[in-house]
Amino acid sequence: MTNLILATDSYKLNHWKQYPDDTTGVYSYFESRTGAEFPYTVFFGLQPILRKLEGVVVTPADVTEAALVAKYHFGDESLFNAAGWNHIIDVHGGCLPLRIKAVQEGTVVPTGNVLMTVENTCPECYWLTNAVESLLTHVWYPSTVATLSRHTIDSIGAFLDMTADSRDGLPFMLHDFGYRGSTSDESASIAGAAHLVNSVGTDTLLGMLFAVNHYGADITSLAFSVPATEHSVMTALGEEGEWKVVDKLFREHPTGILSVVADSYDIYRFVDAICTTYRKQVLDRDGVFVVRPDSTTPNHETPEGLTLWIVRRLYESFGGAVNSKGFKVLDPHVRVLWGDGIDSHGIVRILGRLAAEGFSAENMVFGMGGGLHQKVNRDMQRFAFKCSAQERDGAWHQVYKKPLDTSKASKRGRLALVKDENGYRTVGGDTGLPDELVTVFENGVLLNEVDFDTVRRNAAL
Repeated sequence: MTNLILATDSYKLNHWKQYPDDTTGVYSYFESRTGAEFPYTVFFGLQPILRKLEGVVVTPADVTEAALVAKYHFGDESLFNAAGWNHIIDVHGGCLPLRIKAVQEGTVVPTGNVLMTVENTCPECYWLTNAVESLLTHVWYPSTVATLSRHTIDSIGAFLDMTADSRDGLPFMLHDFGYRGSTSDESASIAGAAHLVNSVGTDTLLGMLFAVNHYGADITSLAFSVPATEHSVMTALGEEGEWKVVDKLFREHPTGILSVVADSYDIYRFVDAICTTYRKQVLDRDGVFVVRPDSTTPNHETPEGLTLWIVRRLYESFGGAVNSKGFKVLDPHVRVLWGDGIDSHGIVRILGRLAAEGFSAENMVFGMGGGLHQKVNRDMQRFAFKCSAQERDGAWHQVYKKPLDTSKASKRGRLALVKDENGYRTVGGDTGLPDELVTVFENGVLLNEVDFDTVRRNAAL
């Protein structure tokens, strides 16, 4: 990790000078504000961030480096709180005198509720609470991806409820294709693990390792993938050699799921000619042949239009059945996967179009890449870290912001998250109900660690 003192926004380096002189405590909270894209947030990804704060994290060399950076950055060396950081070294052994409480990871909390609180445990370090805001706020990313993933899977589940006899395949129906589109290995790892909170389908191996390393996930049952082709395989023998490539695929993969990209040359030829040529091999296989279109066409300019055509043609070629809800289901040896440029809204459009034409959602599998890992930001779920109480002269005082944009008004006082028959709500006093926020970090020590199985149970649909 980089110098912890510098893992912040520049202006926080001089806030120690700006609080009232008699301040001894600063208490802040983190929430997903009302008005976010989704009405709830899956809280996930704090534990790995807390590991960066664990133990001795401030050294004399860090203070020296930070002081030098601040001197040249601001042009005024007096703005840097060298004495405060040295106090942490001298009195607290380089460990952070902070108490952090949070709802257990994986918990699905309606927006507008407190998710985490932070306060200093040393009166000399009142400024430290918000100094770590920038780093702690990074939990927005895994929480947003986990929320988006869950919402998307829930949407698929709703179509299964409407058009299928079972939800059994739901954990496999949204696959993570995001690694190549991520900005770094770290972001791919974080987003990949966030998706696995809700799904067992991924091609982002680093997400699996993240879940194992930070949450003790069981690698033997964590996530799964299947043999699949790419265009370098399908184009290896040229346009007329595509038949031979498919023939080899059947010989190399006589059983199990086999996903084949079908648009290297002509998606219509692949579905009408190649798939038909190998109809017997498909139906005789002990497995599933998955047709994957990877682009639209001039004749079908939308994913939903092309997908409907493919499903309809495969139903004509390979047969199928009509389920108890009156929707057509392809023969179990054949399915279709869409993974090109898709997002949650696009998946709904595809499934909606299929349902309108009498086809079940169980005919489909989806892969999301950039739509899962990259098309998110902190504003999507309106995450905010705000101070709600300060201690002066031994007494706590409520503090808050109340701008004309009332959607950005902040909470007041010391907070708790409670749960009753009506669900979760944030309170500012003792209600007699247990606080769902538990201490997860105190004075350099990570507490109440959570494992990945628990995270998954908390987030389960």
